[in-house]
Amino acid sequence: MKILPTPWHTASSQPSGYDQLVEEILSGHLAPGSKIELVELMRRFFQTTTDLRQAIVRLANEGLAHQDGPAALRISPVSVVDLEELTATRVFIEREALVRSIQTGGTAWETAVMESYAVLVEGEPSASDDLRAAVDAWEQRNHLFHTALISACPIRRLRDISDNFYRQHERYRRLLGGRRPVSPAAILEHQALYKAVIAREAERAGDLLVDHIRNSAASLADGIADGSWFGSAV
Repeated sequence: MKILPTPWHTASSQPSGYDQLVEEILSGHLAPGSKIELVELMRRFFQTTTDLRQAIVRLANEGLAHQDGPAALRISPVSVVDLEELTATRVFIEREALVRSIQTGGTAWETAVMESYAVLVEGEPSASDDLRAAVDAWEQRNHLFHTALISACPIRRLRDISDNFYRQHERYRRLLGGRRPVSPAAILEHQALYKAVIAREAERAGDLLVDHIRNSAASLADGIADGSWFGSAV
């Protein structure tokens, strides 16, 4: 299957050091709870200490990592409790952003939703695909779809906060992504959500989004073995 570039990458630009670091965290290459020395971060991702300091602040604000002492960065751990709190917050924020987006979105927004959904459906993993690569590629399409859904929300901060919580959820999904395929139920939920959005059924779409996020979180909670990593898929 075709592998899309990561969400922060476009044909005309290369990902920044910060974006590359975030991708390492979201993908699990930097494991939850692990520590990485700041000198290593400088070597791999940044050109100046100013860039590094700004990155540490951003990562802390986004809930992905925090500085651990004077010389290291600690990647945020994962746990059932954190996942539950994240889910409760995300459904509250993203539902509101979606409802407002449906209420104010015009033709350009509707076209963007249709196009992103078409890309999502086209990229559904098959049994012959490499599981980890297929799930990572599908996650990119999934992010584009969810971003398009709320892109007409007139409150920029609401969109930004929604994306922040989406990415934290994405980390949980991708940590488990190499162990289980995309759920057929998630595909059907996307279909129902898409139909409600295009029909401009704002409240119904909002309810479907909440159910979708909660169902995904419940599945992820089943895969958590302890507070730092995931166990075998069920």
